[in-house]
Amino acid sequence: MLPETHNAARKSVLSRIAPEDFTGRDEALNRITALASNAENTRGIIVLAAPSSGATELLRQGYDKLFHQPETDVAPVYFNSFEADGDAETAARRFLHTFLLQTTAYVRRNPALIHTQPTLADLTEMLPVTDELWIRRLIEKYERVRAGSDEEAMVRLCLSAPGEAAATGRNTVLLFDDAHLVEDLGGRVSLSAELGQMLARSGSAFVLSGLRRRSLDVLSYPETQATDVSILHLENLDDEAARSLIEKLSRRLSVELNDATRDLLVQQFSGNPLFITAVVHAARRSDQPLTSFLSCQKAYVDDLMGGRINRRFDSRLARVAPSPVTRRTLLRLLHESAMGADGQSPLESWQKRLSLTPDELQNLLGGLHGLELASRAANFVKVSDEPVWRDYLRAQYKTEVAGEPRARVVAEILLDALKRAPGTLERHYRRKSALALRPLLERFNWQRVPASLLQYERFNQAYAGREAGEVANELAAEVDLARLPQIVHTATAASYYPTADFICDEDQYIVAHGFDGDSYTEAGEVVWIAVMMGGEKAAGRGVIELWHERLMNLARRSGFKRIRVWLIAAGGFTPEAIEFLREKDVYASNKLQIESLASRLDAEVQNSISVESSSDEFEIVIPMGGDSELIAANAVEMIARRINFPPEAINQIKTALIEACINAEEHSFSPDRKIYQRFRLESDKLVITVSSRGVRLPVNSSNGELGNQAQGDKPAQNSSSERRGWGLKLIRSLMDEVEFERVDDGTRLRMTKFLRPSE
Repeated sequence: MLPETHNAARKSVLSRIAPEDFTGRDEALNRITALASNAENTRGIIVLAAPSSGATELLRQGYDKLFHQPETDVAPVYFNSFEADGDAETAARRFLHTFLLQTTAYVRRNPALIHTQPTLADLTEMLPVTDELWIRRLIEKYERVRAGSDEEAMVRLCLSAPGEAAATGRNTVLLFDDAHLVEDLGGRVSLSAELGQMLARSGSAFVLSGLRRRSLDVLSYPETQATDVSILHLENLDDEAARSLIEKLSRRLSVELNDATRDLLVQQFSGNPLFITAVVHAARRSDQPLTSFLSCQKAYVDDLMGGRINRRFDSRLARVAPSPVTRRTLLRLLHESAMGADGQSPLESWQKRLSLTPDELQNLLGGLHGLELASRAANFVKVSDEPVWRDYLRAQYKTEVAGEPRARVVAEILLDALKRAPGTLERHYRRKSALALRPLLERFNWQRVPASLLQYERFNQAYAGREAGEVANELAAEVDLARLPQIVHTATAASYYPTADFICDEDQYIVAHGFDGDSYTEAGEVVWIAVMMGGEKAAGRGVIELWHERLMNLARRSGFKRIRVWLIAAGGFTPEAIEFLREKDVYASNKLQIESLASRLDAEVQNSISVESSSDEFEIVIPMGGDSELIAANAVEMIARRINFPPEAINQIKTALIEACINAEEHSFSPDRKIYQRFRLESDKLVITVSSRGVRLPVNSSNGELGNQAQGDKPAQNSSSERRGWGLKLIRSLMDEVEFERVDDGTRLRMTKFLRPSE
């Protein structure tokens, strides 16, 4: 029997990285460890992981953390390597052995047990007193079933271990790694189905982690639809976490680094922890610093040709194509496809040259798709454009298939990597300093903003040379307002026009779909095409004409009906360019305009948050008809008195509210015949919202202002219509601010009355 250990809390059990060096996964790790206490009311988590994003280490770190928090008294069990088992029964038997071994190690607080290989008979000699009975009983059942030849019974018996443990009070958290490989197991029994049923029956907390493109299909058992099972998306590290990873690794491995090379590695590998770690370790092996572009790319190419990156891609191709002959042909096809137009080649070529049956070809393509190396699109196979994968393909093809000298291949890959490096870092710094266009468009929600923010000529005439603070104050006082659309979907232009010859970063060329009316109608549908052009100088007419033609071509190819072009140049526009913008009715802004617009939208959000948190709110619902508006008037009078509105102002508020209720009643198509009212009381104002389902208050469709005719109605021809217009004008004269908006199922009228300082 192995000796007990009492200082295990400071030691790694399964993790391969020190906890302090495990970067950027705090939230994900906390979600996993919270399963032990059910702190988030979640019993299971499905981890959908990007390739090489560190899912295995995440689960191992979660295991160690659970192992060392005995206050929860929940035993963690980590299980993986399904592909080595071959069939469902072998995997199930190994699961039983692993479950019993790791549970015993946890109860005895002896992590060293986990790295031993005792038989089930040996395990019976190690059993803790608290768990001896149920484990012995389970082993006895196992021996009886093993004497027969019932594969299904054996699988179910082995998977029953968590339920047997839970029935006697021993709770566990099951951590299944590489769970997408379950479906690849042979045998007459579907382990994925049996696994799903086990998790549903046992009640054990669990994590199922696998590649994001395969896991949901493989693990689509009924429990995944339950409210107590959540999804965790594991992507590459963000920039901050990736920088931290590189800095920690370089310190621990004594590899010299500087800010420029750190940022280069982060951007070159898009935050992929495997690639970053591999290059830093390659630099350590060669005892070279990472202080120049050349040293970084030398370490990268060294690892690509024979290090961790090389082994990772080798193992992926071997998994997809176990036959060396098939793998060689596959390499040629992948390389030729990557070099072809749009990185793809006809599926027919793959069928002919691989000499596989349709099912075998489908499995091969499915494997490439799951590993995100290539995917099938209609009758073509498209190779991933991830740069490291493309470099690997090129190197392997030239050395293994074309038979070129290794030295020549290394030199070519290194030269190309060096040529890419400055551009990679330049794009990063440019994006870092650029305004975020897509998030800005996504915040458009029918707000009214100063029209000059979208009209460069007007803005430049009014504010050129003025201080930013002064500009902000005068913008706040502008009365000519433009109404933004409600944006419902955004995407990069490349999503619509993949062959576009971009002359700016992809994320600065955005297509935004939305509505510029008050309701979701075809007439109100609009597409904004916005581009943030590079450079700090004023954009000239030639550049503007080129961009306008490019955007109009995109609109034609995409079949957009109504569009609004928005051109943004940090340094503004030349007089000749302004003339063209005026001719084409194009929105245009400079950097200050965009910053001012973003600040205004931010302030609106912050104001709404602070108002909600600091104000008193009251809600009432009244039926239409029967003079019920008088009840609302009495209620608002009592509310207005709370911040000492004078009698005259209170009478104005009551009159405006009565008129709003009458309008809602007379011109509503409301199915419930009710008027909903909300009163928000603040220190200096009272905000009243009157809404009704199906109501169609008068609105001028050209500018969204209240008017004399409901949008879509026939022209007014009676006294009722005339009175309706008079009532809305009366409301505007009585209240300080009046805002009308259409919502999904009706309309809303918001009225504001300010408490004057003299009052």
